[in-house]
Amino acid sequence: MDSSLVDSGRFTRAVAVRAVIVAGLTWLAIQLFVTTHLYATAVFVVGVAALVAVDMGSVISRAARAAERDLERLATEGSDVPLAPGMRARDGFSADHAAAVLKAARTERLRQIDFLLGLLDTVTAALFVVAPDGKVTLVNRAARALATAAVADFQTIPCFGPAVARSLLALGPGAREVITLADGQRMLASAARFAAPGHDLHRLISLQRIAGELDAVELRAWQDMANVLAHEMMNSLTPIASLSESLEGLLRSNQEASGAVEVIKRRSRGLMDFVERYRAIADLPAPRPQTVPMAALLSDIDRLLAPTFLEKHIECRADVDPPDTSVSADPQLLEQAVINLLRNAADAVRDSRPARINISCRAEAGFVSIEIADNGCGVPQVHRDQVFVPFFTTKAGGSGIGLNLARQVALAHGGQLVFRANEPRGSVFTLTLPAASSVGAARDQRASSPEPVSAEPAAAPRE
Repeated sequence: MDSSLVDSGRFTRAVAVRAVIVAGLTWLAIQLFVTTHLYATAVFVVGVAALVAVDMGSVISRAARAAERDLERLATEGSDVPLAPGMRARDGFSADHAAAVLKAARTERLRQIDFLLGLLDTVTAALFVVAPDGKVTLVNRAARALATAAVADFQTIPCFGPAVARSLLALGPGAREVITLADGQRMLASAARFAAPGHDLHRLISLQRIAGELDAVELRAWQDMANVLAHEMMNSLTPIASLSESLEGLLRSNQEASGAVEVIKRRSRGLMDFVERYRAIADLPAPRPQTVPMAALLSDIDRLLAPTFLEKHIECRADVDPPDTSVSADPQLLEQAVINLLRNAADAVRDSRPARINISCRAEAGFVSIEIADNGCGVPQVHRDQVFVPFFTTKAGGSGIGLNLARQVALAHGGQLVFRANEPRGSVFTLTLPAASSVGAARDQRASSPEPVSAEPAAAPRE
């Protein structure tokens, strides 16, 4: 049995017994005064009743002091901040004092809870606290943004899917695993377990975005390789092209030799053009971010590409929500990236009837996502991991640099470009950039990205 209940019952019985004794002795004294002449006995009875009443008062006073000490101990143990001297226990019981002690403790505890919840919301990793029955009991802001729906049952969160959810719930304490969400994003998942007094064992599942960091490392590797190749190839090709042009004039009288030199010249020029593609991959101009209204940007692009879409009978629709959505980006680079994605989509829908491209622009959690979806031929499963690899293309005559350049633009702005298959047919490319209000955070992220140098980006898309 709880000790507080035992003490409370003992105090009630002690006060009740003394109150009954005082009442009985008082009634007896009155009877002795009224019906008999035993005045001395009556006075004695009154004296005994007074002693019992004093003892009852003492019991009540001790209980009040004990209660006040308990309140102060409760407030002190429930708060990391000591009570002010004015809040310390005083002699005698005071209802106002007790209420003040409890209010101070409750206020301090609520302040600590608000602080901890605010701290959780600043963490960029998505945090899910899951009960043993699979119900989600606590999430932070990043987790709510990731789930994009009401979070109640962990296994029904749309962005996971049943298989990924089961895999996450099966993670042991301290385990880590790279998972792929339904939209194609790669995330680092880690798990822990904890229990609070009076509560069952809970799981803490943390999901951290890693696509941006991995993409930046991969991009730097491609750029380094392209720089080395371009340097070495140009060192050899430049004198070959120059000498072949000189020899062509000297050997005009010899038709056979002149033809051979012409072939050398043409082939060396072709190789030099190919090297220029490497330079386009490695030398993206450094972005100069400014506030770019998305509605105006998409309107300008629509005017530019409308004749092409009309000629190819492509229906293109754009939706910006909210209409005043803006991003922090270099307008020229962003326009080039979106044009590359749209041309890529236009090539993909060339055999579709009807041919549709939908552009959806949404703002959430400090970022703006530009989603370009088509109902074209899509990307075969075997090639989906290679869509951003430089020079990889499945399109006849394609250069294989359009999507890679678009991804470079995204990474240079502290964002990312991801791909997923459209349902039931086609592809979806999502370009995510910092919103205009989060320009400071975007600059910090760009500072850790590879530093590109200057060149003119090519707009050669491919599916």
